[in-house]
Amino acid sequence: MPEIEFTIDPETGKLELHVKGIAGPACDDVAKLAKELLGEPIHERQTAEYYLRPQVRPQIRPKGGQ
Repeated sequence: MPEIEFTIDPETGKLELHVKGIAGPACDDVAKLAKELLGEPIHERQTAEYYLRPQVRPQIRPKGGQ
């Protein structure tokens, strides 16, 4: 299940955001929303999960729907 983890350092006020459970570039949409709400980040990096691509298996069906 997708989730967003926020960590705020009480001494510096530094906010860290980690998007979990969304593989590939689809998490960019979540990150974009976070940027709109929280402002532009000072530093941004992608995790290994970002570079995963959904597995798509082709299905071949005979003509005529059989």
